[in-house]
Amino acid sequence: MTRPDTPPPPDIDPGDPRWRPTPTKVVVVGILLIAIVVPLLVSTYARIEPRLFGFPFFYWYQLAWVFLAAGLCALSFLLLKREHDAYARSHPRGEQESAE
Repeated sequence: MTRPDTPPPPDIDPGDPRWRPTPTKVVVVGILLIAIVVPLLVSTYARIEPRLFGFPFFYWYQLAWVFLAAGLCALSFLLLKREHDAYARSHPRGEQESAE
């Protein structure tokens, strides 16, 4: 375990977006919070109507959130992957290794 006053290991770039908050990460946190919190709000689904194919609202709403949450997780992954790929393009590892 590292102490707060210990410098980071030399192979970690402090400018690397994995180690600092970025606007993309703020958006991803918001997306994931929606996927987690909204299905837990009982007031959003504590009713029977409207029915869908005879199923009460409670059942099909919760099932819909399974797929919505999966989609939101996929969107979050794609946003973070895009940020990582952009960083990797602008900071090739070959230049870093040849400088040493």
